[in-house]
Amino acid sequence: MKKKPKISIRGNLAPYSPIRKLSPYAEEAKSRGTTVFHLNIGQPDFKVPETIQEEIRKHGDIDFLPYAGSQGSKELIDSWQKYYKDINVEVSCDEIIITYGASEALIFAMATVCDPQEELIVFEPFYANYNGFANLVSAKIKSIPLDIAHGYHLPPKDEIIKKITNKTKAICIINPNNPTGTVFNENELLSIIEIAHKYNLFIIADETYYGICFDGVKMKSILQVTDNSTRERIIVVDSVSKRLNVCGARVGAIVSPNKEVISAVMRFAQERLAVATIEQEIVASELKDSLPYVKNITADYQKRRDVLIKTLEQELDILIHKPEGAFYIMLKLPFLGAEKFAKWLLEKYSFNKQTVMVAPGSGFYNTPSLGDDEIRLAYVLKPKELKNAAIILARAIKEYQESVIDK
Repeated sequence: MKKKPKISIRGNLAPYSPIRKLSPYAEEAKSRGTTVFHLNIGQPDFKVPETIQEEIRKHGDIDFLPYAGSQGSKELIDSWQKYYKDINVEVSCDEIIITYGASEALIFAMATVCDPQEELIVFEPFYANYNGFANLVSAKIKSIPLDIAHGYHLPPKDEIIKKITNKTKAICIINPNNPTGTVFNENELLSIIEIAHKYNLFIIADETYYGICFDGVKMKSILQVTDNSTRERIIVVDSVSKRLNVCGARVGAIVSPNKEVISAVMRFAQERLAVATIEQEIVASELKDSLPYVKNITADYQKRRDVLIKTLEQELDILIHKPEGAFYIMLKLPFLGAEKFAKWLLEKYSFNKQTVMVAPGSGFYNTPSLGDDEIRLAYVLKPKELKNAAIILARAIKEYQESVIDK
């Protein structure tokens, strides 16, 4: 019998997404006539901005569809530069490269700063795909747990420094944070900058949710608090997916004052040719003057957050950490086995022919022992739907604990 060729170690180690891995079960539930409330994925249900809808209509009849440039279209790069100017960050157009969403930007950033087996420090819980991106470029994640008792804010500097080795190349920070909703303040950013300067590290700053902050909390881009001596350490990852409600357009960016970083990213970008031409064209106009729009949807997100948390607290008789930004919460379960529970919700549970899809918490950690009693919820539905979903989820948690766990 002939031997089969083996796939790579990288391929074997590639993790499933906790956000999407249970999707087949959701589709099966829908085929049985069950309504599924999707709280598992950060896909807002807001309408696409009218400016973008108009741009889409303009492109309804085209005769020729060329490649865009590898750096990105000039119009979109100019719009991104204008956006940054509006948040008091001065960047030049040659410091911006358009990417396929923040995902490709993160892959490019990790590939640029890390050789195989070199390390990235990431604070956990973190966006689940960081594990997959690091694996793709054969880098290693060294995680530092954040404490819910301190609002998931950064630990003392000594705790961060202890994780630095001769293989450490960068510190990654997601601000506002996915999945905790924490907004790291200026002093925390300065602390990271100080450590990076002292230990000669890059900083990869994921600012995908910039501007979505609640209760008067103010945030700053890391480029706003960086002086000239440290600017070249900064690589900002950005995206229009969440702020403009165009997740499917897959348009993001890398921004860095470091010419070597930009040169390397540009070469990676040339290897994948270009980001889709039409998607760049349809978002450019809205992006350059997007701050008022982001302010409006942020007010709606705060209402959604409050409805979800209030309903869950009342139904479960618990207190839930209130996020400062983004649109997620990490919910502590009264039992272990979050992934089994999430699967059970889709396979075996329904209330009035309705159920809820959630993201198991362990996928947002690098430490194997963490997250098995947590789920991430995205408050991306209308308040009425969120309230209904929260009631269903609370009933399911109680029933699962009583009939499955306590047997």
